[in-house]
Amino acid sequence: MDFEVYVKEENRSLPVSIDTLYTLAQKAFQLTGKEKRDISLLVCDDEFIHTLNSRYRKRDAPTDVLSFSMDEGVWQGVQNRILGDIVISIDSTQRQAEELGESIEKEFCILFTHGLLHLLGFDHDEREGECMMERTTTEIISEVTDST
Repeated sequence: MDFEVYVKEENRSLPVSIDTLYTLAQKAFQLTGKEKRDISLLVCDDEFIHTLNSRYRKRDAPTDVLSFSMDEGVWQGVQNRILGDIVISIDSTQRQAEELGESIEKEFCILFTHGLLHLLGFDHDEREGECMMERTTTEIISEVTDST
């Protein structure tokens, strides 16, 4: 592997295999043409992600996924092997999967891919960026979930 995916589970279990995460990341790097770099993933609960969301985004609510790029802020300009951190709330993942009638595994893959695309420079503040992000996520997920 040209990159690593480091996983930390805060009293929550990973609903997909590490191989699935590698496959998703590999496809994202391939589609975007971006350099393969290491990724850190934290799986947590709504309470923990709520704390992060309040502290870093000034939003007093839990969210499903957060991304922290090592190419921004104090790390900007520092050559770093780690692309960034992705934090996923398993509580939100489960809730959204149930609301959408999807498996928790598929919803987790969507959130991981969404977070990774943010680390790769995608944004959804504007409608055009949102459409591009949705299309790219769908392409990555469909290829990976169709092959598993």
